[in-house]
Amino acid sequence: MAQLKMYWFTDNPLEDLVLPEGYSFSHYSEKNRETDIRDWNECIKTWDESEITDEQRFTNEIFNFKDIVPEEDVWFLDYKGEHVGTATSFIFGESGIGDMHWVGIKESFRGKGLAKYLSWIVQKTLKERGAPFVSLTTNEWRVSAVKSYLTAGFLPVEYDEGMQERWEKVLDTYNIEKIQMVNEDGTPFKIIYRNAHKEEE
Repeated sequence: MAQLKMYWFTDNPLEDLVLPEGYSFSHYSEKNRETDIRDWNECIKTWDESEITDEQRFTNEIFNFKDIVPEEDVWFLDYKGEHVGTATSFIFGESGIGDMHWVGIKESFRGKGLAKYLSWIVQKTLKERGAPFVSLTTNEWRVSAVKSYLTAGFLPVEYDEGMQERWEKVLDTYNIEKIQMVNEDGTPFKIIYRNAHKEEE
């Protein structure tokens, strides 16, 4: 089943966020390759439990993407020097479209509302780089992640069979009355409504 896709348009205003005390951002460093790759895997391991080494997973998901420059695009959210979250921001080749890639928080730091800071740094970075919109893919079962992206202003994308119906169920889960859905090229598709809204009518 295809993942859900979402876009955030960079002509939207972006609120300045201040990190909580003790937190900071850093980038992947080749000098700290072993530690950074280990921590990156710790942050995203819930979303990919395949039996491969940390090095191979990072190679598959970061090094093998020709448009990703790890030391510029792979972000870490740090707490007192420890990598506790990650997200990657990059531009798709000649298209100029931005992408939010592999967002995750270490298990012991989940539930603290930290994902919004990772979303924010990616949105800020790609807005500054001139991307027309930022794309991401995710799954319905990542409930807190989907909620975080909707709160951050991301819109659902109509790009595969059954997407509208799946998104109507997502809206119902969060008791969101309606939202603009867009086409894959970023143009408006239609306003969609939560299932409960349809049932009430």
